[in-house]
Amino acid sequence: MKIEFIHHSDARRLILIFAGWAMDAAPFREISRSGYDIAVAWDYRSLDADWSFARRYDEICIVAWSLGVFVSAISTSEIEEKVTRRIAVNGTLYPVDDLKGISTAVFNGTLDGLNERTLYKFYRRMSTSRKSFEAFASNMPKRDIDELKDELSVFLTLQSTSHSEASRWDAAIIGRHDAIFPAEAQLRAWAGVPVETTDDGHLPDFDRIIDRYIIDKQRVGERFGRRRDSYDRAAEVQSRIVDRLCSMLEKHKVPQHLAIDEAQCLEIGCGSGMLSRRLAASMPQGAHLQLWDISGASPIESPGISFCRCDAELAIMHSQASSFDLIATASTVQWFNSLTRFLQECARTLKPGAWLAIATFADGNLRQVAEATGRSLPLLSLRQWLGIMPDTLEAVDTDEYEDTLAFGSAIDVFRHLRATGVNSLGSDNDSSLRQTISAFRPDPDGVFRATYRPLLMLMRRK
Repeated sequence: MKIEFIHHSDARRLILIFAGWAMDAAPFREISRSGYDIAVAWDYRSLDADWSFARRYDEICIVAWSLGVFVSAISTSEIEEKVTRRIAVNGTLYPVDDLKGISTAVFNGTLDGLNERTLYKFYRRMSTSRKSFEAFASNMPKRDIDELKDELSVFLTLQSTSHSEASRWDAAIIGRHDAIFPAEAQLRAWAGVPVETTDDGHLPDFDRIIDRYIIDKQRVGERFGRRRDSYDRAAEVQSRIVDRLCSMLEKHKVPQHLAIDEAQCLEIGCGSGMLSRRLAASMPQGAHLQLWDISGASPIESPGISFCRCDAELAIMHSQASSFDLIATASTVQWFNSLTRFLQECARTLKPGAWLAIATFADGNLRQVAEATGRSLPLLSLRQWLGIMPDTLEAVDTDEYEDTLAFGSAIDVFRHLRATGVNSLGSDNDSSLRQTISAFRPDPDGVFRATYRPLLMLMRRK
């Protein structure tokens, strides 16, 4: 396997793209992402790789395409501790499979009939339009036919290799017009994994995928840091979320369960301290509360409370097992790369019988803003959250509802979002903001609305 960097800086995070068969790094050279280096894995005649380069990274996000999905699943054990998000794009864990992959007849036919003409035809079939094919053709891979035959043959020898657990994947993106990996086969293969279907063929829009699914955490931290002073004034929805989350904790007598010597509690994403102050007030004497946030400083100073400025999604991966009696977080984890990995790490670091309280937002959050901007976070429904919950956690209580704010103008909506540190545009560009404001439409009564969809969950470690 070859691994080639197409964007290399001093970043501490890496996006690792596993290309499909018959690729090299050329089609990906124009991809970049703030806060991340980008590397491409290709040439699967051998699945051995030198992973020593990964030591310098704190986090690795995998975007695997086509046959690269299977390769990434069986070849990355050495870097597993650094991997957060895993995204499968138009591929499955069953490369040659009549039900969940490429049919045996099609696969063998491709191998037996491979030549320059059929390779070009394969490249053409990946695209659904002349425009997308021309963009691909401008950076066409340059591979030898005999080399590609050897590469394709490898997958026939790997059919009996044990497959990675599907539960390790955060999302599967399926092009409904895929002429290489049939969409129906992909849907069967990814049962239980959050799925997004697109109008693409086999060749996807990688820029769109990375922009939607990989979080620029440095920018997120900077934005929330800048709006810390205005957050409590503007975040009325988030304030009501904290009220309901604390009511859920009290309903199940969680503070009383914590009445043990030196209970260890953790809040992830403390921000301005909206939840921190409520947790601190309910903590039993002798308990210790750790506050983690990606920006700023401790919102409260008190004995038994400590603060750590960190990327909590990574910090919890390095925390000791069975160390917390309570982990609580409000309006934060929607900015994490992998909720699947986060839940697994919470389950690992909670003591048996300990509690996990999560308040976040569900799929469809701020739908009016999403319609105007064309952008939204890949949020999960309650069903999907429960689907990725590890067996060692049990859901004790859930709550989901809508909370709609009314504004006099579109610009007031975006002033509100910016005051809470949220910028759904993914850019601070003024011209983009003006364009979006003009696209934001009022309801028939002339009122501009923004509808939040809070989702609260209380889980317990078995």
